[in-house]
Amino acid sequence: MDELPWMLAASALGTGFVFGYVIQRGGFCLTRALSNAVLMRDGNVLRAYILALLVAMVGVQVIEALGLMDIPLRPLRWVSNIVGGLLFGVGMILSGGCSGSTWYRVGEGAVGACVVLLGFAIGATTAGVGLLAPFRSALQKPAFTVGDGAAPTLANIAGLSPWIVIAGLAIGIGIWLMRGRREPEHGKWPWPATGAAVGVMIVVGWWASAFGDRPVGITFAANTGHLLTYPMVGYPNRVTWSMLMALGVPLGAFVAAWTTSQFAWKFPAASSLPKIFFGGLLMGAAALIAEGCNINQGLTNSATLALGSLLTFTSMCAGACATIWFLFVRKS
Repeated sequence: MDELPWMLAASALGTGFVFGYVIQRGGFCLTRALSNAVLMRDGNVLRAYILALLVAMVGVQVIEALGLMDIPLRPLRWVSNIVGGLLFGVGMILSGGCSGSTWYRVGEGAVGACVVLLGFAIGATTAGVGLLAPFRSALQKPAFTVGDGAAPTLANIAGLSPWIVIAGLAIGIGIWLMRGRREPEHGKWPWPATGAAVGVMIVVGWWASAFGDRPVGITFAANTGHLLTYPMVGYPNRVTWSMLMALGVPLGAFVAAWTTSQFAWKFPAASSLPKIFFGGLLMGAAALIAEGCNINQGLTNSATLALGSLLTFTSMCAGACATIWFLFVRKS
């Protein structure tokens, strides 16, 4: 292992720790958000997700305006964005959690989350460098660009300033956000506090990840697979910022759960193990196909207004909602 710069390690573990604390205290989970909205007509967790995205959009533009760093834009690879997003959404429901919540549930003592992460890591590795790599590459070939080959965003497609686009989005969904109740749910933070805190952490993740090789922001896609392959076969050949960031999440979640008496060892029913493992496997492979998980594409990169990331996030939600309907609503 190459010498690990202390700023890389400190920024990665610190970002993961705080992010894990925040999402545990807020009960932040896209699977929970969509399930509550579809099955119980409760959109408050989803409101936290959308608020986090809006806050992150503002933060990203502030970083760009101040010239603090150049944030890369994800390309619009429409086939892989749609296919990977849909499959990821299916995997979320089967496993019972999204990528971020699976990591923080480890810190709460959920043994089943470890099973999901194992499946996720195997799936990501298989699609990244294994048997499914040619399939992933084929899906990622069709791409759409604008101008001189730039990645399309909501702003450059509309020919408007990003600030105008964000203001329009904020106005368009502001009424829906304001209709949500403010009281905490089941000992968690209220959704406005959760959404604002997560949004701020997404922006911090962009800045802190610059201490690594390149800015990548908060993600749980390829790095989850790397945490399995690195100790086994030495791939990648060094510890990355994203790998350390992911390890910090359950640590922060453990502190949050322990200090609020929410930590407890939870063992899944034996009959559920194949389903949640397969859900994790599907999520991991789909995350590599879609070039990101629900946190990475749904928040970190959607905050840049990149159309590819927004399309992926929409596809994830569609795949999850379709699976909820098929498994639960259809039967009733």
